[in-house]
Amino acid sequence: MEAAWFSKDSDGSLKCLLCPHECRLREGNFGLCRVRGVSNGGPNLPFAGRISSLSDDPIEKKPLFRFLPGSRVFSVGFFGCMMRCPFCQNWEISQRREEGRPFVPPGALVEAAKESGSPSIAFTYSEPTLHFEYVLEAARLAKAGGLHTVLVTNGQLNEGPARELLATIDAVNLDIKSFSAAVYEKTLGGRLDTTLEFARLAAKTSWLEATSLIVPGLEDWESSIEGIASFLSSLSPHIPLHLSAYHPAWKHDAPPTSPALLEALRGIARRKLESVYVGNVAGESEMDRCGSCGTVLVERRGYRVATRNLLAAALDGPFAAKGSMANSATGEEASTGGIGSPLGRPGARCAVCGHPEFFVLS
Repeated sequence: MEAAWFSKDSDGSLKCLLCPHECRLREGNFGLCRVRGVSNGGPNLPFAGRISSLSDDPIEKKPLFRFLPGSRVFSVGFFGCMMRCPFCQNWEISQRREEGRPFVPPGALVEAAKESGSPSIAFTYSEPTLHFEYVLEAARLAKAGGLHTVLVTNGQLNEGPARELLATIDAVNLDIKSFSAAVYEKTLGGRLDTTLEFARLAAKTSWLEATSLIVPGLEDWESSIEGIASFLSSLSPHIPLHLSAYHPAWKHDAPPTSPALLEALRGIARRKLESVYVGNVAGESEMDRCGSCGTVLVERRGYRVATRNLLAAALDGPFAAKGSMANSATGEEASTGGIGSPLGRPGARCAVCGHPEFFVLS
């Protein structure tokens, strides 16, 4: 598989331009991600197409709550990550590599996804964007084969590769781990500004939802969630935000997130965003209601989902202009991409009163 986003320096070393680390690599070495390296004087991608996990999941597990609610998604995981979150919930595959996994060609992966009967394929679990070349090819083939494409990511991609990859992606769940640049740099091994720029790009091309894992003691969460919600609202108040409970993992043994903290943070986020969900809590349930008449549209109990009173709609007339993913402050229009910038206008309506709602139903 031909490598992309590498350059050669005057000293003969290679520089990986995929993520903001921009690792300088010499013969036989790998970058901080441990999966992109140099061999025989050129780029080496020995873990591309080496699948760590395959599963047919509920779309809500990504989590995506307003993109094809109640559907299944063929989910694909890889190895490696460019970040080092000490509380990583998927550390077994993000912080290590497993040698000897067979290579699965992108075409074979897409055929397996089609045979599963799921309408979508998701690149997920660890950090799929590290395998940029493979995911790009698989996403192109998936779209050509009639599948929706989903990306679950930390957004640590430089602008060039981010734009190229997002052009093939229909829905994104973006992990915004903090709203502190210092926490990103010193604790997590990433850059906040890179993730925020990825959000700006994704909001113009794809359906976008965001997730924040609430790790007790990591920072002042009230201030952080206020910042995250304000930032997302500056793109559009229609972007759903998921507040996910942390459980002890890898190097972090703080107690799990309390439901009370999650609910308090939900209240803060709702000052700016229309849809804020709490997740990864036993016995959780969520409902989406019509923004006008209050009718229940979607009811969730864990991963059991019932869609009620919600109709797909190509809206015309006065509803068509209501609500846009375009920045309400600047008036900047969302560009076309993904499945036609579904966040650019409401894609559904309440069956009772006709009020426009922001969902993707097909």
